[in-house]
Amino acid sequence: MRYLVVAALLAAASISSAHAQTGRVSGAYVGCLTKKGLDEIITAATKNDMRHMQALLGSECFPIKGREFSVVDRGFLKSQIRVYAGGGSVLLWTVNEATR
Repeated sequence: MRYLVVAALLAAASISSAHAQTGRVSGAYVGCLTKKGLDEIITAATKNDMRHMQALLGSECFPIKGREFSVVDRGFLKSQIRVYAGGGSVLLWTVNEATR
């Protein structure tokens, strides 16, 4: 029973701390609807494949510079964030550098 209480407290603390980080994206970053889309645009940028990057922008990935966000799920290199715009919000994946 004691372990169950500790586990519940740790889970609640991690959820509240993940939601607590908010800010505004200050660099020229993108957010993507899926992790796969983020991986694709990173690969395209690394290979300087402008056609592939343009194909992803506006369909799978979107510029998020200047947008308000809150962190939903922080990973080692990528995070899922909620981006606020126009009275609504959307969940996107981005690199952790965008959330600093």
